[in-house]
Amino acid sequence: MLRFPPLAVLFSSLVLGLFVGCAPDDSDLPEVAIATCEEVINNEAPGDEAPVDFMPGVEEELAELDLSQLPTSVDISPLIALYRGFVAYALEVPPDELGETIDRDEAAASGPLGQVVLGALLLGQGDPTGIDFSFFRRGFQRYYTCSRSFPTSLDGFIDAILDYETLEEQVVDSAPKCGPRRLLTSPADGVFVAESIIDGEVRETEILLSNRRSDGQLDFAVYNSDGSLDDRSLFPTLTPDLHVVASAPYTCMTCHVDTESSETTWGFNVLMPTGTGACADE
Repeated sequence: MLRFPPLAVLFSSLVLGLFVGCAPDDSDLPEVAIATCEEVINNEAPGDEAPVDFMPGVEEELAELDLSQLPTSVDISPLIALYRGFVAYALEVPPDELGETIDRDEAAASGPLGQVVLGALLLGQGDPTGIDFSFFRRGFQRYYTCSRSFPTSLDGFIDAILDYETLEEQVVDSAPKCGPRRLLTSPADGVFVAESIIDGEVRETEILLSNRRSDGQLDFAVYNSDGSLDDRSLFPTLTPDLHVVASAPYTCMTCHVDTESSETTWGFNVLMPTGTGACADE
């Protein structure tokens, strides 16, 4: 029987331990604001062109579902490898350990993301895919970022996790962002920072975290131009000067996906993907 880990601890005194995998000395930690799911990370409507992830109302829809309608052992054998990968990620189960069933009660008790998985499976009954993946994406969008106990600001990240501004930088021409991107990385700390530079200013900061999950996957944090934690990112299109709002972490994960993580389940642990983005062929 799979055992899902508990919700990420929400107390700021444990933030450093969550990121580097050891218990910190409380006296050495600054107090930083940590995201919780009591409030939406960003409730601004992103526009008509926004993907399904931003469709409102998922909290109410999830609350109205009777998850007990699912059997205690939920069959996930119809799911394709990509969908299995997202289910495993939401439940924080290593891809090669996700079986053909999941325990309904353990998934529900694991927190909002586990409940989103169950809701999507319930709504997907009778569908050949076995899952309502649109519902999953909406729930995942709502609850992922707030469930991971990220600092709500870059200043908080720098104070409590890592002062990455002291790291040696590398500027690359980014295919996903169609412009310069400043990389600051510390593999030893499991922190990989990418700043998108527009007209000499940092428009957004995207951070990969490689050692804070029990399933060995990456975590994805996005901070906007004001240094505030966000749940979205801007991406260029083939039309000059036209950018679209994309969901985070879903869009990030589809870029950093590992299609060979296991025979049946994709993973999300590729630090430096290649051949992706609007400018990949330029």
